[in-house]
Amino acid sequence: MQVYGNSKGLSNKTILFFVIMVLVAFLPVSSFLFFLKNDAFAGYFPPKFFMSESLHNGTLPLWNPYINFGIPQYGDMSSGFWSPITWLISSTVGYTPYSFTIEVLLYLFIAGTGMYILCRQSSFNKIVCLIAGASFMCSGYMIGHMQHFNWISGAAFLPWCLWSYKKIIQDFSAKNVIEASLVFYLLISSAHPGITIGAFYFFAAYAIFDLFSGKQKTVSQKIPGFLKTNLAFIVGLLVLCTGLIMGYADILPHFSRAEKPVMEAVVNPTNFKTWISFLFPMSITKNENWFATDVSMRNLYMGISLLLFFVFALLSKKTREQLFFLFVGLFFLLIAAGGRLTQLLYQLPLLGYVRLPGEYSVFALFAFILVGAFSLNNFIQNESHRARLALLTRSFFVLIAAASSWAFIKILTSHDSLVYKSSLVNSTGPIAGKMKLIIDNISFYDALFLQGIIQLIMLAFIAQATSKKNFKKLLYIVVADLIIATLLNLPFTAVGQSSVKNVQQVLLTSPRGIILPLLQPITSNDTGTISKTSLVGNWSFYNKQPGVTKEVAYPIKLNTTKNIFSASNKENFSKALIFSVSEKSIVTIKKFTGKQIIVATNSETADTIVLQQNFYPHWKIFIDNHPAPLIAYKGIYLASLVPAGNHTIDFIFQPNKIKAAMLFSALLWISALIYLLFKWISPSLQRKQPGP
Repeated sequence: MQVYGNSKGLSNKTILFFVIMVLVAFLPVSSFLFFLKNDAFAGYFPPKFFMSESLHNGTLPLWNPYINFGIPQYGDMSSGFWSPITWLISSTVGYTPYSFTIEVLLYLFIAGTGMYILCRQSSFNKIVCLIAGASFMCSGYMIGHMQHFNWISGAAFLPWCLWSYKKIIQDFSAKNVIEASLVFYLLISSAHPGITIGAFYFFAAYAIFDLFSGKQKTVSQKIPGFLKTNLAFIVGLLVLCTGLIMGYADILPHFSRAEKPVMEAVVNPTNFKTWISFLFPMSITKNENWFATDVSMRNLYMGISLLLFFVFALLSKKTREQLFFLFVGLFFLLIAAGGRLTQLLYQLPLLGYVRLPGEYSVFALFAFILVGAFSLNNFIQNESHRARLALLTRSFFVLIAAASSWAFIKILTSHDSLVYKSSLVNSTGPIAGKMKLIIDNISFYDALFLQGIIQLIMLAFIAQATSKKNFKKLLYIVVADLIIATLLNLPFTAVGQSSVKNVQQVLLTSPRGIILPLLQPITSNDTGTISKTSLVGNWSFYNKQPGVTKEVAYPIKLNTTKNIFSASNKENFSKALIFSVSEKSIVTIKKFTGKQIIVATNSETADTIVLQQNFYPHWKIFIDNHPAPLIAYKGIYLASLVPAGNHTIDFIFQPNKIKAAMLFSALLWISALIYLLFKWISPSLQRKQPGP
């Protein structure tokens, strides 16, 4: 049964399929009717917003003065500072709640199309490729972690990385090496460090697998080519990552979270109990005490169709590549599970630096979807083992029916159900209030029963489609299943009650650009009302007044931060951003860009002028355009001894090596893109030339 053409690229129809899939499956987000809650705007949006404000103010965003008395923004591994996509948005339309939301949707689209392209590379049936792409895009990991922006952005490039790596293995060329280096750079620069660490293990394992697989050449014959290919790729990637590497290396000696967390601090795994989500994704949204992990870490759904064919693969003969993905998927699933096994595996290099092991579950889902896709593709092409699939489908049906029946009995006997609270819901007026009450009061038994009924219906349709060899219908069933599962879970893990418009209105109260700070006590800085902080997190990220009286939770924490907020130094909060130790000097701010503060002072005697920003290398001080010694006031703040009289003091952050590395990386990126563009365009131009 031929259901696809010969092209292995992205056709317009395929692109349209994934665009529609993103818009419909993630409708609460794509419609902007609901905003991404919790960490999205409280932690991931602020640094991007600062970068955008700085660039539109004509300043490089090297030092962010608003986060706990300042951090080097280029060393923030969670902000996407080194991502070309972040710079493109920051320097053009700028970061608003709308552009931020669209960027998340873009990453979902990239994830789906990447999985599609990866499967087409293996000559899979186009229906299988669409199913695999939709399954990864709407997988439980994506739904659960939409608020964790750089987890989604990292996951999005994972299939593209495997696609590009397989290309250089199959066809070693400068073009393919550069292409792979760019794609891998996008993953590293966009992703949370945990995904980068996981990707290192994943692709190292795949490289070894490729070396030892295949029958045409022995391992000894393959080693020279293996070394040439991988060394060229690694060198290309490292050169491209020059700026990123230097930026992260610069902050590590001054970064308090550069050490491995103790195992007691390793929390929120995707534990064994959450594996129920493979079949019942909605059930994991409730029963907090039993699951004993954050709701965002629990969802492992990959679609009931691919789950069926994943289990089908376990019971059938598997290819070597299927076996690889199966075992590597199990490896990452066990790492994510927490407990003693995670503690043991965390002894491997780098793995133990990730505080939330559930992050590694993306590699398990990615691998399992590929295992299922192999199995489905083999089933379509060979049209064999239909009796075995029918038996497996009936087994799924019995299991789901039993679980649904148990949930229904528990609803009747325990009265732990939304059904018994319907009067409370009906008495609430606005639709948003009703939705919140439903989400708050739905029980585990409700969720399990509802999901079970949906799965039974889906299974019936799947059985009919596979028995009649109607694989186009199977695609429609998969799409419906994934859309329903996504829409049912988003309210619990991704979206809040308010709209994107409401978040935008809050942020419009933040001053535009980078303004001159007020010379007022830190205690007088606006910390925001509850209505503001409930939507965008700590208002100090947006009020454009550097300094807070209480440490704000943020992934980047410098060694000096702890001392700033110690009891012995809290007296500084009663002083302005810039103050004189003697309190006799008159201080006026003349210029402020975040990375540069120019002040004028007037004093009858010599005095020490203090800038309440973290003492960090690369800060320079110039008094009347002449270099002056930099003092660490109380070991935490920037300061300088200023002579009596009228003077101009220039505090300026000058990480010259980092700036040079940024320029080098940018020029390399542009050059690589121009080269690839030429390589992509030239064959088509040659084909269009008329013959003799």
